[in-house]
Amino acid sequence: MPELASQEKEKSPSEKIEEIKKNASATKNNNPLYVIQYDSLAEGLEPIYFWILDFMQDQKPNGLGMDEVIKSKDEYEAAVGSGFFSDLGTKATRMQEQAMKMMGTINTVVRSVINLIYDLREFEIRLGTYDDIKSENKDKKESAEIALRVLWMDQVDIKRGRGSINMLARELQFVTLRDAFIYAKSEEDVKNLDLNDRVKRILQSRLNEYLKWKDYSEKELRKRFNIERAYLKSQVNSLKYYTAWVKPYLIAAKKLGMNNFGPNNPNIVNLFNNVEIHLTLMGKKKIDPRQVNEDYANLDLGTNYNSCIETEILFRTVPKATQSQQGLIYLHSGKTQVNFRAYSFTDKELAEMDKLKTEEDLELIEGMTEVSLKEIQEDIEYFLGKPESEKKEEPKAPNPFEGFKGLAKGFKEAVKPFGYVYDTLNFKSPSFDKSFQEKKLREAAKEDAKAKCYKMYDIYKKSHGMFAW
Repeated sequence: MPELASQEKEKSPSEKIEEIKKNASATKNNNPLYVIQYDSLAEGLEPIYFWILDFMQDQKPNGLGMDEVIKSKDEYEAAVGSGFFSDLGTKATRMQEQAMKMMGTINTVVRSVINLIYDLREFEIRLGTYDDIKSENKDKKESAEIALRVLWMDQVDIKRGRGSINMLARELQFVTLRDAFIYAKSEEDVKNLDLNDRVKRILQSRLNEYLKWKDYSEKELRKRFNIERAYLKSQVNSLKYYTAWVKPYLIAAKKLGMNNFGPNNPNIVNLFNNVEIHLTLMGKKKIDPRQVNEDYANLDLGTNYNSCIETEILFRTVPKATQSQQGLIYLHSGKTQVNFRAYSFTDKELAEMDKLKTEEDLELIEGMTEVSLKEIQEDIEYFLGKPESEKKEEPKAPNPFEGFKGLAKGFKEAVKPFGYVYDTLNFKSPSFDKSFQEKKLREAAKEDAKAKCYKMYDIYKKSHGMFAW
């Protein structure tokens, strides 16, 4: 059984959102509390949408007076044979083409950043050898000097061809030349070595050349390291700017993209000129605990409870193209269905749903624009500055009351059985189970949301000339 559990597919952001909504719904299985359905051939979608939005936002008595109203869904599906599909498809293609051009530039900059990091890594290794030569540790200093001399023979002196130290030692029987070069520290050491004059002359010349190369190469290497590090900073800043610029195009292309409300959606016929639109507005109103019970005035549950209304508008329309001063626009008229749902959400639940919604909407966009940076972020921080975790904390000023902590703690324990609080000493009352208060606030928020739902449902019908009771 554990194996089966581990193999269960992780829930998508949409499924997680629906689960949160189901648990907070004021109705069974998150069914609509009220439903209005009618043909609105003489009325466009815009007046319906903005009437609901304004009524939720307007303060009492003209509206519900919600603290905040957000648009949580904005989707459409158009028949592929309609002019509406062609027009929006053309706009989406323009956004996609512009985004792809910028993505090509971003990929070029990313490759440049990666190459710079690799170069800086190599420079750092080389510079570490120069640093070890200046070390006070004799063994480390000697090892670094030998490593640098071998590097000079293998990469600089080797360019002489048969006249290089390696080739002279290998092919012309100057067997002592290589070891003598590694051993000699100065021209004075060369004079004191037990070698013939011919070898000494070659060794003296090469040692003099090496010592000059060592000083010059270190300066040039450090200079190039600083130049490439500055260039890395420039490229990283460019990458951030390009990433910020491309996101609006990717988001616009996604918004203009058509949704699929089901492979066999009967409301959409390929050759018809029709569109199905889904819009959802979510409004919230904070519940004051004192409205539930006066004793809850100072109750701290760590989050607020909100009376929430979700208004879902399902619109099946036949768009009519009209030419205006701004260009071609579409007037929508057709069948309207408005679903009213009541919820009781905490601030934490609303924040979690918002996070999941953002994750769902921008998952692809973030992956295209930010993954590359995240993968090399540690290297970038290393070369451009220390990460925040390595920065030293500023020393804190000593607390003059530090010595009284023990006394205050003992006094707190002494008064704890009496169950009252000394605010001046920042004492807290004994902890207790808050599930009862949470349940009461949750129920009150649901009842308030249901009342608001009915008010909007009733006034909407009356204001639109429908039968109401």
